[in-house]
Amino acid sequence: MRRAGLAAAAALCVAAGVLIAEAKPQPQESPTDPVMCVVCGDYTFDRRDATPAVYEGKRIHLCSVNELALIKKNPDKYVWATDVVTGKRVNKIHTPFTADRRVRVHKVKEKRFEVWPRRFFFESAKSCDEFLRNPQKYLKEPYDVG
Repeated sequence: MRRAGLAAAAALCVAAGVLIAEAKPQPQESPTDPVMCVVCGDYTFDRRDATPAVYEGKRIHLCSVNELALIKKNPDKYVWATDVVTGKRVNKIHTPFTADRRVRVHKVKEKRFEVWPRRFFFESAKSCDEFLRNPQKYLKEPYDVG
């Protein structure tokens, strides 16, 4: 009985050692790494200028602290996006499949056009790859904004 307990303890130690040995170091984040605000989604800025927050256990970047209240009040509007290839809903905070593009926007009130960065979110690597092969098929430019 005692031998079985020692063997189990030894197995746990070995398994824990393997897990620790296999852990990969996280890449260092630079203050100038570009990040995108989850709320506005079209604005890329330096990490040092972002307001960090945690939502659903993940670190996110915002333009201001007030935006976290917006996310909590209306997550459907700010946390979820539509995969432009499949049409399915995608959680912007948790999906690893994204593509950044510069797109034409039409500022309706100002009656002018601009080019903005925009992040697209996908449910799978397959739909992301499809978008990257032929983005013009899925982009509906210009996007109208207030």
